[in-house]
Amino acid sequence: MLARDQDLFEVVGQRNLNRTAIATREIKEGEVIYDILPYLSKTDADFLSVQISTQEHILDQLLEAMNHSCSPTTFVDVHRMQVIAARDISVGEELTFFYPSTEWEMDRPFQCQCQSPQCIGFVAGAKNLSISQMIQFQLNLHIKGLIKHSLNLD
Repeated sequence: MLARDQDLFEVVGQRNLNRTAIATREIKEGEVIYDILPYLSKTDADFLSVQISTQEHILDQLLEAMNHSCSPTTFVDVHRMQVIAARDISVGEELTFFYPSTEWEMDRPFQCQCQSPQCIGFVAGAKNLSISQMIQFQLNLHIKGLIKHSLNLD
């Protein structure tokens, strides 16, 4: 983590169990929370990796700790390699992101429990979302490209 990141959040809990990232100060909408560098690159997806292109996935300590929400507090911008506040975030609030914004197909799909009014229900990746669901969320460029390809629009 870069020095400026350390005063914005802390990662708590145990890996693969109850780990999460919590804001340690007020964060304003649009503020860069974290620069995703360095990271470990890989070609195969797993439940801790984040998809950054059609063929590449990465492992990163903060991203591994961030849980899914259909009303996320952040956007993980894999083009700029940054985690950006999607709205104002309060001290103690969890840093979350919308998993289908980066994932075409989830390694471990799950039933969402976020209780958001825009909850998609079963989280299996962008490939499984309807067009009406997709337009509600900010998506990364590789996901938009995969959507166009799946609709034969490229």
